[in-house]
Amino acid sequence: MKSKFKKLIAGFIASCCIFSFCSTGASAAVIDYNEAVSAVPTVTADSSLPASYSSKDLGYVTEVKNQLYSDCWAYAGLATFESKLLKSGFNIESMSVPHLNAWATTRSNGTGWIRNPFGDGYAEICLGYITSWQGAVEKSDAGEFILDTNTKGDLVDATRAKYGVTEIEYLYKDNPDAIKRAIMENGGVYTSYATTSSCYGSNNTAYFMPSTYNSSYTGHAIEVVGWDDNFSRDKFNGRIGKKPVSNGAWLVKNSWGDYNSLGGYFWISYEDKYVFSSKYKPSYAIKTIEKLDNKSKLLQNEIFGATYEFNYVDREEVTYINRFDFDKNYNIIDKVMFKTECLADYSIYYVPDENNAPVADKSKWTKLYSGKPDYKGYICADIEDFLLKDNSGSVAITVNTSSVNKGLSPTDSRYVNNTIGVGEWLKNTSGNYVFLNDSHYGDCYIYYDNTMSDLLDWYKENNNDEIGGTFVIKAITKQNLLGDTNLDGTINIVDATSIQKYLVQLEDFNDIQKLNADFNKDGKINISDSTEIQKYLAS
Repeated sequence: MKSKFKKLIAGFIASCCIFSFCSTGASAAVIDYNEAVSAVPTVTADSSLPASYSSKDLGYVTEVKNQLYSDCWAYAGLATFESKLLKSGFNIESMSVPHLNAWATTRSNGTGWIRNPFGDGYAEICLGYITSWQGAVEKSDAGEFILDTNTKGDLVDATRAKYGVTEIEYLYKDNPDAIKRAIMENGGVYTSYATTSSCYGSNNTAYFMPSTYNSSYTGHAIEVVGWDDNFSRDKFNGRIGKKPVSNGAWLVKNSWGDYNSLGGYFWISYEDKYVFSSKYKPSYAIKTIEKLDNKSKLLQNEIFGATYEFNYVDREEVTYINRFDFDKNYNIIDKVMFKTECLADYSIYYVPDENNAPVADKSKWTKLYSGKPDYKGYICADIEDFLLKDNSGSVAITVNTSSVNKGLSPTDSRYVNNTIGVGEWLKNTSGNYVFLNDSHYGDCYIYYDNTMSDLLDWYKENNNDEIGGTFVIKAITKQNLLGDTNLDGTINIVDATSIQKYLVQLEDFNDIQKLNADFNKDGKINISDSTEIQKYLAS
């Protein structure tokens, strides 16, 4: 396994990169400057999509900002988040970029993103920020931030977010229809391109870098908020002297202030060399958000999200496990979120403890959900409410690739590797860490070939890796509502009647209904509970 690990690192170096102004691509252990360019997309094939669209015209954008440092990744990420909120009907103000920037600095113990607030960043940073429910934070809630090179990420107040993200879809250059649908559904999407003055047309309103361009440039993150299939190729009249083959362009919200006649927006050709390409991955759309309140709680063993895809085990079936200490006041598993780029069958289990670790006997596991992802990115499964009876236990994701790989050899381009997202240390080609995870024994386990292993032990034994990683698996739990016997989220006379029907065996209750039916908390379900609900309603 150790030699295989080295080969995997070498393979990923070829397709991922880090760059000076706005770094967005990352691979485990080593990141370098090599690049891979996706195929040029074709004009819309889906006839249901309009020839043009603009979230700017529809009001799904906040004002254009003017970045001060090398934090375009933060501006673009938060702009995409703002557009999703506006598209969803929320009345919001702009989010605080300094809050995100400070949150993404090195922690006091030396872990986290190894950067100061004036340095470069990565697309993955904002994904960890919003899926950990520690951001984004509106400006008025964030307060003033004085950023300096001594800023520490763990000293930032991470309790002021009002909205949390549960689903994120990765987007790719060779599927422009998916990008367009994502823009229409979510208001805008995040991506990056390579910028240089020689590729801008007159008035800095149209940009095109041809595939043959090989001079200097700087990576830059942006929000794309629309498109026009008929945007003329002749408007791409940069000094480089080359135009796209066809018409068509994406509408971009930039973070350079009001610097052109479009008020800080510009058009970038569908055929641009790097926009939405694998060089600056991931490009993404925010699909689902939750308004945060004290009724739900997010359990997680990491806050930074996935920095890599754990793909080291060559098995058809692998189970990835996160163990949690559950809050007795949040005793129902409502949803499970995880990050994956493996479009294969998966099942979610609750795994009880045995000797302070997940039990290896699968007959003792409880299946909560099964499905197959529709996209790569952060997936959220809506669990049929599962009542927790223990203070600790685990959420397990079992991935099985047998059906999608049937008849395929591992060398086939259609072959799917068994993977899940993981927070894992990263270095650049200079040998410097850009991310250091803070992993602990007892947090994560891996199960295959009938063997359960603590993930940190697995890393040491198989990869000679003392730092390890943490699976990106999160559980969203909620409180049970005493009196709500029909589980509709409210208490009314129907609940009182339901208890009476249960007592005469005209209705059956599951575990959560039984818990809620004991309205007076005396450990029994009887007519007194029904009476107390009626008194509660009358008062």
